[in-house]
Amino acid sequence: MQPLNRELLACRWRFSPPRLQMLQSELVDWQKHYLPPKLDLKGKTVLDVGAGEGETAFFFLRNGAAQVTCVEVNQVLAGRLRYNAVRHPELKVIEEPFSLNHLALKHDFLKVDVEGYEETLLTAAKELVAPAVVEVHGLQLVDRFEAAGWRIVNPHKTSHGRSQTHCNRYAYWMC
Repeated sequence: MQPLNRELLACRWRFSPPRLQMLQSELVDWQKHYLPPKLDLKGKTVLDVGAGEGETAFFFLRNGAAQVTCVEVNQVLAGRLRYNAVRHPELKVIEEPFSLNHLALKHDFLKVDVEGYEETLLTAAKELVAPAVVEVHGLQLVDRFEAAGWRIVNPHKTSHGRSQTHCNRYAYWMC
């Protein structure tokens, strides 16, 4: 596989320097946590809530998704996301806060990373019809997701199985 910067240039993606730096360090983490085992995105539609500049959309497309619908409330990030969408018609951009109404949009997989606003999903978990992964922020919220039936993964365990003090976890539904 070619170096990431060359790959991005070749397929006409553009990210701000901080996002590009983050992308390079998080691709390995996303491969482990945003693609649960046995989940094949080939030809699927992903609903990407908290899409940033499109870095996770790039990741999902790179892993076989046919379309990514991106929900992003931050105007600066959404502006860069729209820039990338012009060059990638497989991206659809929705610039507004996440609401449960977005779950009615066609999707085969849901990814949510909305820095504390993921609690909204707790009221709709039983209605979710597609696999989902949510980055949950805050240990009390992690407990509530687990009580609602989500499978929780702590990516911050040491090699000895002890948990570090990070307070975010991944919650999985139907995967």
